[in-house]
Parts: sequence; C-alpha cells; structure tokens
Amino acid sequence: MKANSSTLIIVTLFAIGITAMVSTVYADDDHQRIRQLQRSGEILSLEQIFDRARAVKRGRILDAELDDDDGRYIYEIELLDANGRVWEMEFDARTGRLLELEQDD
Repeated sequence: MKANSSTLIIVTLFAIGITAMVSTVYADDDHQRIRQLQRSGEILSLEQIFDRARAVKRGRILDAELDDDDGRYIYEIELLDANGRVWEMEFDARTGRLLELEQDD
C-alpha cells in the first residue's frame, strides 16, 4: 500500500474460529477525532468499509488503516481470500468508493 502523510488508526484483525479479536493502536486524540469524523458524516464507519471490501473480494480482513492524505481520508484494507492471496484495497473514507485494488506480492 502507498505510504500516506499520517496514519490515524491501525486496526489489525486476527480471526480465531468465528470470533475476531481486534487490536487497535492509536492516540486518545486520534480516537476522538475519528469518532467526530464518523458522527459528522465526514467518513464512513469501519464496518461499512469492511462490507464494501468484502463486496469486492470475499475473505477475511487482516488489517485496516485510516490515513489522512493531505486532508483526504483513505481507508487501506488488507484481505485474505479463500485461495490464500492477500489483496490490498484503498477506499475513499467519505464516499466508500474503491480507489485501488491490487494483489500483495
């Protein structure tokens, strides 16, 4: 995935059976800012983005990041498909539009 100007949130998911464990790394200020952005409608929720990612490729979400790219928020998603391939996707955080799809090497 492309490096963006600053990462606001990194969410790593590990599937354990049908239960997912979420590990979130962020500063308290980032958490409040993200909640404010979601409440104001400036960005979609992570669940909405996960639904869109799975509509593009079926599989298990491995990693998700919300980046601020010069004032434009971008969700970066990594997904593992049933064939063991890892896909990297970028979504516009405001509209949910798919911006980039590529298979990870």
